[in-house]
Amino acid sequence: MKLLICNLKAHKTYEEIITYKNFLKSINYQDINLIIAPSNIYLSLFKDSSFNLCTQDIPTNNNPNITSNITISQLKSLNVTYSLIGHFERLKYFKETLNDSIIKIKNALENNLKVIFCLGETLEDIDKNLEYQTLGNTLTKVLNSINSKYYSNIIIAYEPTFLIGNKNTLNINKIITTIKFLKKLINDYYSKEINLVYGGNITPDNIDNFLNLPELNGFIISSSILNPTNLDQILKKLTSKKN
Repeated sequence: MKLLICNLKAHKTYEEIITYKNFLKSINYQDINLIIAPSNIYLSLFKDSSFNLCTQDIPTNNNPNITSNITISQLKSLNVTYSLIGHFERLKYFKETLNDSIIKIKNALENNLKVIFCLGETLEDIDKNLEYQTLGNTLTKVLNSINSKYYSNIIIAYEPTFLIGNKNTLNINKIITTIKFLKKLINDYYSKEINLVYGGNITPDNIDNFLNLPELNGFIISSSILNPTNLDQILKKLTSKKN
């Protein structure tokens, strides 16, 4: 079953998110594992939805006595089943480290919350021909840190950092090569139960370049899925290529 993870980031006012929610009721995502990640303040609006609900982050400290904190038990009470961890914007703007991500991953998995872990190379990595080393080191450090019994509950989301939040041109062949590298690393040393998804300027117009890749289990998309029409078109293409 193909995965489609929709990261809404901090977009949409209350009125806009209600409109978006109503649209989701009208579209067909049969045989697609649709995962919606709205702002935390809107999670309760989707509590009874038929798709899977995802939080965009969890704290490193699950203590309920910390002001402004959000605990995993609170998230699960809203029927949240997935957590997005390690997104580049958390690392860039909140100065989070890979060790912070690993703490969050362990907290999530040990409390029966599935994980979508984000990783990606930088332009500096590419300039120094270190992109595969960076990606490989990040992936192995994360997977080596968790018990293999949790592997079926973690999704690896490959997002080249230089494609996040902009409209840079995709180097399709380079991205496909990197996807194949990551999937081979996962299959050879870890578990085929670990799904791999791709994100980075995916639109209805270019998603066809990736639909036939056997190494890819789905997509994580932000900008283009904010437009419900785009989301509907992407879902239709995924459905026509479902496993």
